[in-house]
Amino acid sequence: MSMPFVIRGGLFFLLFSLCCASCHKWLQVSPPENQLGTATVFANDANAENALLGMYIQMMNNSRALLNGGMSLYGGLSSDDLGCNGHNLQEYGFFRDTLSAGNSLCAGLYDTGYHLIYIANSLLQGVQQATQVTAATRAQLSGEAKFARAFLYFYLVNLYGAVPLVLSTDYTHTATLPRSPVAAVYAQIVADLQDAQQLLSVDYPQTGASPADRTRPNRAAATALLARVRLYTGDWIKADSAATAVISNPAYRLEMSLDSVFRGTSHEAIWQLQPVHGNNATAEGSFFIPAAMNAPPTYPLTPSLLNSFEAGDQRRTHWTARSANGQTFPYKYKQRVSDPANPEYNMVIRLSECYLIRAEARAMQGDTAGALADVNSIRQRAGLSPFGPLTTDDNLAAIILHERQTELFAEWGHRWLDLKRTGQADGILGADAQKPLWRSTDVLYPLPAGELSANPSLWQNPGY
Repeated sequence: MSMPFVIRGGLFFLLFSLCCASCHKWLQVSPPENQLGTATVFANDANAENALLGMYIQMMNNSRALLNGGMSLYGGLSSDDLGCNGHNLQEYGFFRDTLSAGNSLCAGLYDTGYHLIYIANSLLQGVQQATQVTAATRAQLSGEAKFARAFLYFYLVNLYGAVPLVLSTDYTHTATLPRSPVAAVYAQIVADLQDAQQLLSVDYPQTGASPADRTRPNRAAATALLARVRLYTGDWIKADSAATAVISNPAYRLEMSLDSVFRGTSHEAIWQLQPVHGNNATAEGSFFIPAAMNAPPTYPLTPSLLNSFEAGDQRRTHWTARSANGQTFPYKYKQRVSDPANPEYNMVIRLSECYLIRAEARAMQGDTAGALADVNSIRQRAGLSPFGPLTTDDNLAAIILHERQTELFAEWGHRWLDLKRTGQADGILGADAQKPLWRSTDVLYPLPAGELSANPSLWQNPGY
């Protein structure tokens, strides 16, 4: 990869410094006086864990980055979830689906992904060589690093298609890697998640935070992400099995109060990320909620999204709000500024998605009754009547996709990825009046121009 991804010997000094500079409540790390070498960083369990926690700080250090609001915002703009009242031409590239290789925000998603992958690879390398770290800690930290790498590659491959598969920290090797086929990237994601399932603990690791926090992945988080990956790759039986394993876990349940879903104490949370700067709220809360209710929202929900809600759907009542100018915005997160007494965390993976994964997997296996039962679990929580037996005119796949739209809107680009993977992007976005310049090739984002210039082994996606 090109130079932005090179941290080399300064990696762990950077990680420790970030830990110390933040006000993150679950990090109590003393800053090193000098740059730390690998041997010092992995001298004991506590030091090794601090290095890992620095990775999460990096994930959440910048608002609108890939794992801190970026997918929700830019994926929402690319799909039919979000409109755009702002004046940022780079953001309009997503909203109008007119991205270019020079779009700095698009390049930032790519750069951040590989920056964090480098950190994950560095942690894996360091833990494997850490003879003074206990076996249990090595296993947990390796599992978390592999989970993070799989999570990052999931978004990179879905946004950009074939991407370089970087599995080491050797810059002399990685700097000129070509793009790996999508199937190869997915194979590595599956391998990492299967390893993570074996390495991660059943319980959530605690680092001085509330015992209820789910801000570091456990075995169920790896299983839930693997269920999503199996769905995306069309492995219906394994998607069904993995989703069932999570749904059957008594540690998780749907929050019947829609206003409780995105809180830090949510029982629906499978994995969350905690804001790291002082009392800042989630990135989504900060940019979706207007600074004042008499101000227009910068990112209003589109008429097509609002019209998709059925009458009486409590998700529209509880998860959207209307500003004084009459525009409606996402209101899943209620806090623009954090309330320390009732914190909201960034919800990354939650149980309702597992129900919808299993519903789709069951539908593809011909289990209509099982699929409807899962959809109805989500509808019941939303205050809607359950679906009864389907008629020949009903389209189960469309029912499930619709339920995903109304349940997962403005979250992690789910709608954008759903339209692409189901082959419906052309039909829906091509007919969208707000996207008059839509082209079929827009389903993939462009690789950054700087990467193409730095690495002659790369090539650009069609249409750019």
